[in-house]
Amino acid sequence: MNHGLFGKLTAGAITEFEDWRDIARLAYQNSKKHITMYRSIISFDEEVAIELLLTDQKAWQRYIENHILTIAEKNHIRSQHLQWACALHKEKGHPHIHVVFWDTSTEAAKIKNPFTPPAIPNAIRIQMIKDTFPDKIRAFGEQKNMASAELRQFGNELVEDFERHIRQLEKKKYQRLRQEYEEETELFDTFDFEDDLLSGIADQVFRIKAALPPKGRITYQLLPPAVKKQVEGLVEYLLKNSPSLLKLKNNYIKSKLNMTLLYGGGEEYLKSSQPRFAEEADKIIANRILGMVKSLNRLDSEYRSAEYLHSRRMFYAEQILIESLDMLSSLTDYHDRQFEDMCRKQGGDLSKEAKKELYLKYQDRGYEH
Repeated sequence: MNHGLFGKLTAGAITEFEDWRDIARLAYQNSKKHITMYRSIISFDEEVAIELLLTDQKAWQRYIENHILTIAEKNHIRSQHLQWACALHKEKGHPHIHVVFWDTSTEAAKIKNPFTPPAIPNAIRIQMIKDTFPDKIRAFGEQKNMASAELRQFGNELVEDFERHIRQLEKKKYQRLRQEYEEETELFDTFDFEDDLLSGIADQVFRIKAALPPKGRITYQLLPPAVKKQVEGLVEYLLKNSPSLLKLKNNYIKSKLNMTLLYGGGEEYLKSSQPRFAEEADKIIANRILGMVKSLNRLDSEYRSAEYLHSRRMFYAEQILIESLDMLSSLTDYHDRQFEDMCRKQGGDLSKEAKKELYLKYQDRGYEH
């Protein structure tokens, strides 16, 4: 049993082959039939193998039996047509198994170009990692989601603080600052927030708002290149001046690197991936802080609505006043004519006593003078 060969040539339990030549003869017969023989290697670091309890041949037999169908399916081999054989090599620091497998169907002998695209072994590797380390993947995924959520939460709280401070500005001061930024004139006023970080942010947010098109969705991915640079500058400013935000960003990068390492990324790949993960974190921060621009837009909309309502109230008040004066004028004209008619009917001019009597008679009917 020095060869340690085991496998499955028929349905049922795994067979430990007594003579390696049995497999050799089968391989020779397959070659005569032009059946393609596939070869694969499954390996772990020694520490990981111990963690998975892969310490003897029986454990490795159980492992490959649980995963051989993944290997077959990715190579488009049906389970009823699959045959395979394995050998365990317990090398120090690098335990691994060699797997040879083939398709017994009649279609297998028709393969003219036995080339395996790299995407197939890569898909096998990814699926086997998912199936072998589900708990670790779940834990690393939760770490990444938590790190991402904390970045967003920090950004949301920053936006809320910014909006609260902006709303504390007098309306006239806010409108004057907004106009100065839009016209790119010299600033004659400052924000004077109690928080220095927010004061620095406010200046840059107003500049970003002034540079944005008047219409369109406000999201980092859709920004014009020049405005993107301004937003990236604001992100850099925040990371430089907020240690807590920088820590959250590093936590996000670390969670992504842990997942990458689990999927077999080497040192060079990890090193090249780190800038990409840092960029992902920066985009999360960028989209959060763009909420400050949205806050300014909301405030503008509120002010415009208030001004519109005020102008409408003034308009309606003027209309009511004009209509009231017109009604009073019409009423006065009417009573003047009525008074003159009564005077004529009574034979000309009235004495003072007669006028007084007539006045008292009609004073409760809307005529006072």
